[in-house]
Amino acid sequence: MRKIILLIFVFFIIISCKNEKSRKDINWIVFNEKNKIPKQIKDFFQAAENGEIEIANPDEEFNTTDVVTKPNLPFRQLRLLEKKNELWRMVYIQGGIGKSYQFYEFKIQGDTISDVKKGYSFENIGTNDSLEYYIGKGKLKFEKVRLKYKWID
Repeated sequence: MRKIILLIFVFFIIISCKNEKSRKDINWIVFNEKNKIPKQIKDFFQAAENGEIEIANPDEEFNTTDVVTKPNLPFRQLRLLEKKNELWRMVYIQGGIGKSYQFYEFKIQGDTISDVKKGYSFENIGTNDSLEYYIGKGKLKFEKVRLKYKWID
């Protein structure tokens, strides 16, 4: 009798874990187009880099190395743009010397952006599953976020 109860208990735990994982994955809405980047995130990059974010869509060309072969192309390519409730995640490839995957997570409430996380990795991050995997394995290195403010008189 104990074995049957134990088997039923284990069965319910396995089923509940599978349901929790599928609910977690369903909650992220994937956009993956640069024209879907919210204004608040664009404003963040304006403050962080003193200029607009120049980025290519996932299927568009960009300058991947420090050798500029096409001067009109950006040095970034969007890999992942997704939203879950108030959280937004963005991953892009940063070209130039030492190609890397840059990760940002933002909390957006109305016109306010907060709780910004920034990280980078040299691993191939293109989906939410790969992002979660590399975060869990410690393959994503987190950095401090620095903003450059331009005072307007």
